[in-house]
Parts: sequence; structure tokens; C-alpha cells
Amino acid sequence: MKKTLALAAFSTLVSSAALAQVNVANIVDMELLTHTELSAKIKDGWTSVLLAAGGTEERGPQDVLGGHTFMAKSHADMIARKLGKTLVAPVLPIAVNATGLNPNREMADQAGAMQMPAEVFKQVQLAQIDSLARSGFKDIYVMGDHGGGQNEMKEAAEEMDKKWSAKGTRVYYVSDFYNKTHDDVDMYFYEHKLPIGGHGAMLETSIMLYLEPSPGAWVRPMYKTMPFDPTGQTPEQWKAARDARMARQAAIAAGQTPPPAAGRGGGRGPADPNAPPRVNNGVTGDPTKSTKEIGKDLIDIIVNNGVNEIKKMTAERRGAH
Repeated sequence: MKKTLALAAFSTLVSSAALAQVNVANIVDMELLTHTELSAKIKDGWTSVLLAAGGTEERGPQDVLGGHTFMAKSHADMIARKLGKTLVAPVLPIAVNATGLNPNREMADQAGAMQMPAEVFKQVQLAQIDSLARSGFKDIYVMGDHGGGQNEMKEAAEEMDKKWSAKGTRVYYVSDFYNKTHDDVDMYFYEHKLPIGGHGAMLETSIMLYLEPSPGAWVRPMYKTMPFDPTGQTPEQWKAARDARMARQAAIAAGQTPPPAAGRGGGRGPADPNAPPRVNNGVTGDPTKSTKEIGKDLIDIIVNNGVNEIKKMTAERRGAH
């Protein structure tokens, strides 16, 4: 009996000590705050919030379904800490055009993908933004880790900015978090002589290797030896297509007639006739050379792109601080 009471007392002390160690000042995740703690933070100037969208979809046999959500939350957390006095809203784990469900994409009959129609996704974005504005946030930054839904996020941010700007709340769409990042990442691969890939390849696998809480938790060891679907082009073809796309964009920006487009859109270029046969397992590109070190470099690109664009847009709307 004495031993039982002693253990119970020790357990109570340990629990009390653990609770005492919670430092609310260091928490940027809204979900880990009580409503009174959140209110106190907002009063203390924590009036900026990141609304990042994730997604649930298959990305080959090696990467877990929740990758977009895990990456979105991790990157948003890093951006928030770099910006200072910025919180991270709950991450939506459902996207538009999830791979595994779209018949025009890889493996349209695979289990696990979750998506919603684009118009529904936009309504959810509008409701989330409205909720954050009503909570007292003054700067709301909308971004997404998944390609599907980017237009809807942009539209929702613009509409809600018009609705709330008169009350002192501004809403921003952070395009560089996804769009500029993918171009920068492909250039990183090109410059480091690494395979340029798409879905489930070097980008996602390397980042998830770096972020996963324990080996194999998010990326199964088979990534090193698994078969993969080649991108269908050489790095040189990718670079030529990218340069042509950049030249077209520069000409349009300068009010000139752009040169004619060639190959496929998005800077991916024409297929390589010598590429090996397609392996349709939901991966586009070679993930076998992924490493934690590469993942860290790619995370730096994503986080810096987000931070830089957020600072630029805020300065333009709020004035230099």
C-alpha cells in the first residue's frame, strides 16, 4: 500500500512538472493553445497567421499519404518562427485533384487519396479566412503545399481581402510558397546534377526524410531501390524549356510579342525518346537519390521563399516597419 501511494505521488509530481514546463510564449501552433492563451497572444501583437493547406494522396509505394499535410505544417511553423509573432492555423488535409483519384493522373484507382471539388475547396478557404478574421487576426497569409487548389486559394484571399480590408484586416495569397519554389527546386537539382522529377520524387522524398520523426515513419526504406517512372526528358531539355518559358514571361512583362511556345507547358519540355519505359506506380521521377541533406536545402528554399514574399507583400500594403 505504501509503495502504491509513493508511486501515485511520484506520478503526480512528474505530471505537474511536465505541465509547468509548457511555455506558451514559444507555441506558434494555434491548435496547441487554449482560447484564453490565444486571446492573450493576439492582444500582445500576435496578429499574423499562416493558413496553409495540405493534402492526402498516394505518392508512390515509399512515401506516406499525409506528406503534403506534414510538410505544409512543418514549413509554416518554420516561416512563422522566422517572421516572429506569427501563428499557424490548423492545416486542411484535403485538397483538389488528389493523385490517385483524378483519372487524368497517375494510378486513378489507388486507395487513400482524399479530395474535394474545387468550388467546395474555395468555400472552405473562405470560411477559414473569415473565422480567423473574426478571431482578431489582422494579417492572414494563405498558401498551399499541393498544386491543386492554388487558384482557389488566390481567389479566396482576394475576395476576403476586399471584404475585411475596411476593418483593418488584410488577406494575402503567398504564391511563392508553391509556384516559385518548384522552379527554384528544379534549378537546384539541375545545378547539383540530380534528377529533376515530379510527384513523389526527389523533392517530397528528401524533405520527408529530413522531417520524419523516426527512420521509416514517413519514407519507407524501399525508396532507395524501387522502380520509378522517368520524367520523360533530360536535364538539358528541362533547362531549354525553362529558359524559353522565362523568355516568354519577360517579353510579356515588357509588352513585347513573346516567342512561340514549344513542348509541354510548365517548363517540362518534350519527352526524351530514349527514356526507359514508364513504371506507373504514382511516382514521376527518380526518388532513389534522395537524402536528408538535400531535404534540408530544399526546406531552406521553401521557407525563405515564403518569408521573403510575405515580408514584401506586407510592406507594400502596410508600409515599411
